[in-house]
Amino acid sequence: MLASDVFRGSPQLAAFLRYVIEATLRGEADRIKGYTIAIEALGRGAAFDPQADPIVRVEAARLRRAINRYYASAPAPETVLIELPLGSYVPVFRRMPALPRLRRRTPLSAAGLAWKHVPIGVALVLSGAAVYALLDFRYDFNTPAQPGPTATSSVPAETARRQSVLPVVVVEPFEPVTVRATTAPLARALRDRLRDALARFDEIQVAAEPARTSNERDSPGAVQASYRVAGSLGTYDDGTLTLRVRLTDASDGSVAYTRTFDRLMWAADPSTTEDAIVRELSAVLAQPYGIIHADERSKSAGNARDQRYRCLMQAYDYWRDYDLAVHARARDCLERAIEADPTFAIGFAALAPLVLEEYVDGVNIRPQDAPPLQRALQYARRAVELKPASARAHQALLDVLFARGDYNVALEAGEKAMMLNPYDPDIMADYGARVLSLGERDRGARLLEAAATSIVARPAWHETFLFLSAYLAGDASTAARHAAMIASENYPLGLVALVLAAAGGNDRDQSRRLIDRLTTLQPGWRGDPRQELRKLIPAESIVERLATDLARAGLGAVN
Repeated sequence: MLASDVFRGSPQLAAFLRYVIEATLRGEADRIKGYTIAIEALGRGAAFDPQADPIVRVEAARLRRAINRYYASAPAPETVLIELPLGSYVPVFRRMPALPRLRRRTPLSAAGLAWKHVPIGVALVLSGAAVYALLDFRYDFNTPAQPGPTATSSVPAETARRQSVLPVVVVEPFEPVTVRATTAPLARALRDRLRDALARFDEIQVAAEPARTSNERDSPGAVQASYRVAGSLGTYDDGTLTLRVRLTDASDGSVAYTRTFDRLMWAADPSTTEDAIVRELSAVLAQPYGIIHADERSKSAGNARDQRYRCLMQAYDYWRDYDLAVHARARDCLERAIEADPTFAIGFAALAPLVLEEYVDGVNIRPQDAPPLQRALQYARRAVELKPASARAHQALLDVLFARGDYNVALEAGEKAMMLNPYDPDIMADYGARVLSLGERDRGARLLEAAATSIVARPAWHETFLFLSAYLAGDASTAARHAAMIASENYPLGLVALVLAAAGGNDRDQSRRLIDRLTTLQPGWRGDPRQELRKLIPAESIVERLATDLARAGLGAVN
């Protein structure tokens, strides 16, 4: 690993990796702490303060990404995988099974791909802690493999059939527009990385390869591309590059999105440059509030898209505005969808947090149903069972387990979701909100703010937690700015933020109006605000501060 291109150009990461590996193999894992890594691997002095200097945490995050890149580009399968789990600096070693000797109950893909043919998207999932998602399948030495769910959402375009429930995205080969020897390999690598990143989003279907002939495109049952991503990479005389990317709606040929990255200093740090580009493009295009789904929504009146996809979009629309009518429609729609298609993994994942709303916010409760927490957990677990490599399924598990008070297990699910799709800012923001509400304000704030730079249209809950982060830090101007961005008055915790912002601005009339709105939506807030807050925020110190300030604004009583 240290001799690979990934680590050869980064001596600090190489030193970090060598130190933790060798200390573990010597049986000294208990010595692997932030302080010892800083002193013995990164060259910091004895006065190093891990609380004041985040260098070890920053380098650990870089190291995890470097390990992922190494396994993604490894020329041959590895028999032992090294991972650095989130929350720990002690490496974990996993021996890979000898795949040719095993038969899986669930094949890696519908085509039964051999290891050497696994696409980059699957190779990345196999690296780091995300390897669990594929290793968790049961193996059988005697029973023939049976058809089952695929491990990723990337499939060959010419074999894509049932996946037409989602928009199908084809990433065309990027065109090198200059004849320099380095341009073509860079164009291929960038296209492959972007295709892998897009394949991690559960709400789209990424074709592994575009159809090459008209016969392939017109074959019976073949799924036509919904969108095509194309790009060109050119080089200036000074060695900098320009990248042009466009998204085309395949139904009518219209250009839905374009982006130009000009004067890129690629040679200085190729991996960092590629990572920044891929993160921006994948988030803008594929997140639930991104370009592709916005374009699909705009065509919804005459859209022939499968009803299951429309159910998904209704679910995400609810989180934007917290409209109770939208919640009921989306929940009922998804319930019908999973009943009609019990293999609809993303449907189960989207349904779980909607059902959870019945418990958290008391919305649209049906007396004949089983308890919301029980149903939500069943849906989240089923999503993970159907698609273990689904980031959205693990995010649903994070939300449900958190509401149940299983905080450690919930955070593990959130960490796995971020590993499975590190490009989705919605997952990062969700995890950051949970961390903040447990009392880790600084860490939660960093995650929320990092996600905020990539989310195209931030939903009300994200703005609310950005407000809460600034409010707890005593930054009144930033808190007021985020409160002003909370457009919905249907989200109870968002209304709490709006009440506090109005009270902070001495707008008593607005504060009273918002309190009336909150208590009309949920009468429990008038009787016991602390109890309502505890459903959402486990940290008692945060609950007490909010409850005290709400009482000063006219809601509840100061203890």
